[in-house]
Amino acid sequence: MNMESENPPAPEPAPANALFADADVPKRRFTPAWSTLALVLGIALAVASLSVQPPRGDEIVPVDGEISAGDETTAEEGDAGSNPDLEAAGNDANGGDGPKGSAGTTVPGQPTRIAGQPGARPGQPGAAQVPADLACAAGKNGKNTDTGVTGTTIKLGSTVVQSGIGASFLGDVRFAMQAVVNKTNRAGGICGRQIRLKLVDDGWDYRLGNDFLRNLVEDEKVFALAVVPSSEGLKAISDAGYLAKHGVPAIGTDGMLIGQYTDPWIWPVAASTISTMHIMAKQAHDAGATKFGLVYETGYHFGIEGASAFNAAVKRLTGADIDGYSDPRRAPRCAGRFCGISASNDAYTTEIQTFNSACESCHFIGMLLEPTTAGKWMSGGGLRPHSGRRLGGVQPLFTADFAKECGSACHEMWLWTGYTPPLGDFLSRPAVATFVNDIKAMSSSADYTNSFVAGGYIGMQLVVKALQEVGPYLTRERIKQVLDSMSFDSGGLAPVLKWTPGNHFANTRMQAYSIQYKGGFNGWRDEQVSLEDPWVGQDG
Repeated sequence: MNMESENPPAPEPAPANALFADADVPKRRFTPAWSTLALVLGIALAVASLSVQPPRGDEIVPVDGEISAGDETTAEEGDAGSNPDLEAAGNDANGGDGPKGSAGTTVPGQPTRIAGQPGARPGQPGAAQVPADLACAAGKNGKNTDTGVTGTTIKLGSTVVQSGIGASFLGDVRFAMQAVVNKTNRAGGICGRQIRLKLVDDGWDYRLGNDFLRNLVEDEKVFALAVVPSSEGLKAISDAGYLAKHGVPAIGTDGMLIGQYTDPWIWPVAASTISTMHIMAKQAHDAGATKFGLVYETGYHFGIEGASAFNAAVKRLTGADIDGYSDPRRAPRCAGRFCGISASNDAYTTEIQTFNSACESCHFIGMLLEPTTAGKWMSGGGLRPHSGRRLGGVQPLFTADFAKECGSACHEMWLWTGYTPPLGDFLSRPAVATFVNDIKAMSSSADYTNSFVAGGYIGMQLVVKALQEVGPYLTRERIKQVLDSMSFDSGGLAPVLKWTPGNHFANTRMQAYSIQYKGGFNGWRDEQVSLEDPWVGQDG
C-alpha cells in the first residue's frame, strides 16, 4: 500500500534482491503545671489551622513570547512557523501550591471515601483515603489537594527541544502536547480545574535539562512532568533517584532511553530505542541476513544504548559480535562494521571510508542517528546502496524532512514506529484523523507524520486520562496508583497500553515503513511488518 504523506558525552553492511522478499512480518515543651492547658490549646490551634488558608484563585492570562527557560505556555493555538501564546515567568497566577508534605497526604479529621463515590477506584490502594464530600466539579474538588493543584488549576511542566540538534525531530512535539491540553481545557478541564502547562527549552542538553526539571519541581511547584520530549535531562534526574525522592510522576514519555522503563515514577508510551534495535536485527536475520553493520551516535545516550543492544541481538542470532565491535559505553569508536560517530563533527570522510570498505558485502545496515547527523553522513557518501542490501533506521529518522534531504540514497530504507502512522488508509480511522486535524490546527507546518509528534499527543492523552481517573482528590500518590493499574486505549493511535508496578514496558511492538524516493520524495510505503520485541527488558 503506497502512502503519502537525544546530549551528554557517553560515559567516560550482497546477496541477491530476493533476500528479504519473503520476510514475515514543631512541638513545644511546658512545665507540668501548664501541661493540661497546653494540650487543650494545641489541639484547638491544630484544628483551626485546617481552615485559615483558603487558596487563591487562578487565571490564565496569555501573553506573546518565546519558549525559553522560565516561559510558560497557556496551550492556546499557534499558527505556521510561530510559537503559541505564552505566559512569561513572574505572571504566574497559580496561587497556593497545596500541601507540601508527602505525596498523597490525607486531610486530617475528614471522613474517608468509600468505593463508588467520586474519585474512588474499587480495589485501588489508598482509594478509601479520600474526603467523602468531594465531587468532580468546580468548587467541590478539594481545592489544594497537593503541590501544583488548586481548586481551579493543575500545573504541569516539561522540557522541550526547540533549539540544538534534537529540534530536527523533537521540535514539533510541543504542538501535539498543547493540542490535547487545549481540547481538555475547552471541555471544562479536569473536575473544574484547567491544565496549565509550562514548557522550557533545554536544547536536548542533559545539564540544562537536569537543572530545568529540578526548577520545575522545586521552584515552579508543578504537580507532574508531562511527556518530557527532552530525554537527556529526564535521564539525569531519573538516574539520580530524584523523581522517587520527591514523589513526582513523569507521565507519557517518549521512551528513548531504557531508564524510563525501570523508574517507578515514569510511564512511557513509546517502544524503547533498545526494542527498535532488537526488532530490526531479528527481522533482518529472519529474512536471511547474516552480515550486519551499524552506524551509531556516540554523543547521545539513545545511540550508546541502542548500539549495545543491536550488537547483543546480532550476537544472539549469529553467534558472534559485529566485526569491529567495542563497548559503546566505554570505548565508542568507528572500526570495521561497527561505526560510532559524533554529531559534533562536520564531516565523516575517514569513518565513511572505513565503514564502506568493511561493509561492502553487508546484508543489513542499521542507522542509529538523529536526522542532522544522518544527513551529514549520507551526503558524504555513507551507506551506498546496492542490490540485496537493506538499510534500517530508528524513529528519530521517521520525518519527511529527513526523507527529502537524504534523497535517493535512502530510497527503500526501512524506518520503524511504535504508533499507527497518519498515512494512507489509516487516515480514515477516527482517532488518526482527529490527531491530524488537531496538529494542523496548532501549526500548518508541523510534521504530523513524525512519530515523536504522535508520541507527544498520545503521552498527553495519557496524562489527561490519568487525571480524570483520579478524580477530584488529586494527589501524586493517587495518580501513581492509577497509572500502575490502568489500561490506556488511545483509539488506535497506539496499542492498548498497560503498566503494572515493576513493569512499565507498555509498548513493545513496532511496524515498518520505507522511504519512497524516485525523482523526489514520494511518501512512505507500508511494509506490512509488525513485530514484538523478542527480548523485552534485556540489554539495558
